[in-house]
Amino acid sequence: MRAVGREVDWKALRIEVLETFTPGPPINEVAEFAGRKAIIQRLQDIAIEKARHAIIFGERGVGKTSLANIFYKDLNSATRMVRDIAVDADSLDSFDSIWRKVFRRIRWPADNATLDNYYPGPIEPDHVFLELSKFGQNEAPIIIIDEYDRISDETCRVLMTDLIKALARAPNNPTLILVGVADNILQLVRDHGSIHRNLVQIPMDRMTSDEIKDVISTRVRHLRMKITDDALWRVAYFSAGLPFYAHSLGKYSALRAVEVEKLQIDEALVLSSLIDCIADVDYTIAESYTRATEKIYRKGNIFAQVLAACALTENNDLGQFTAAAVEGPLSEIMGEPYEVSAFSFHLNQMTNPERGSVLRKTGARRTFQYHFAEPAMQPFIIMKSLEDGVLRPDVFERFYVKRQKSFSI
Repeated sequence: MRAVGREVDWKALRIEVLETFTPGPPINEVAEFAGRKAIIQRLQDIAIEKARHAIIFGERGVGKTSLANIFYKDLNSATRMVRDIAVDADSLDSFDSIWRKVFRRIRWPADNATLDNYYPGPIEPDHVFLELSKFGQNEAPIIIIDEYDRISDETCRVLMTDLIKALARAPNNPTLILVGVADNILQLVRDHGSIHRNLVQIPMDRMTSDEIKDVISTRVRHLRMKITDDALWRVAYFSAGLPFYAHSLGKYSALRAVEVEKLQIDEALVLSSLIDCIADVDYTIAESYTRATEKIYRKGNIFAQVLAACALTENNDLGQFTAAAVEGPLSEIMGEPYEVSAFSFHLNQMTNPERGSVLRKTGARRTFQYHFAEPAMQPFIIMKSLEDGVLRPDVFERFYVKRQKSFSI
């Protein structure tokens, strides 16, 4: 017990905060996966139905791996035992090598060796079909192949399609779950039309404001703490729909509360935790930001201001924005009118490796659209710009209120 009467064991509470918010490792319990309830139910239905498989795809950092790792956790029953096998693909994988990884994790009761030892030659789709068919009728084999987008071998993708077709005839009910970073299924699966009835698309968008608030509120209640509505709004805004930021901000806000021996997280504590969240971000994000905004040859520039304006800009459902849309935020940041001609050079430069390739440009001349190459970059820019003074609090507040109104719809 960390509390006796009105006395709080603040050291024990600090440990509990660190165990409750997990920005690093994927979540591994269904009960902890606040938000995404509808997707979890859909995946569970797929695992129970016969001859159905799933492909989970979307932006990096939206929680695909966590979802794949937990959706089946409460499917065990008196008549069904889940047999889960999860492997990661890499850029050198072939059909043989990816299934050899799976077979290394299978050992039949009567065998002395793992399954891969019985296949000295290349593993083929029919071999996989026969081995997965050996699972008992009361077993539910679920094979998860994460990082599927890293496979560059086209033959592997074709053979995976052949396997999915073949598994429709399996006497039991094995389920294959593919997970990868992609905008659409065509980037991951070949000849998708021939297996559209068997392979269910599970696109994962960023979490909604309500889902982010659910993530935070669930964990704060678990800690027997409280969080104000304004503080929840701040976390939802800064998280930009990405679970990592929700967990990181939740963790550091709660730790700040523990430091001052408060059981309620308020807006000020969330804002004071930004510097800790910035330090928590993946090194590649921080490095790309530095390269994008660095002053070459000691000359002053406005790359940091342009990037901050991009982060505040209204975008479409695909996260894209036009150069013209940057004019308003940049003019506010600079304190004087700025038209596209004054910063189009900066936008184009930030699509190049020399400036960290933080932006990507699509479309044709005069209709170019820009978006952040990494989803985690946009919230990082806002937090870093506030911390460094590039973005003044009064400017941020004006755009914060505007964005929050649209975010709550």
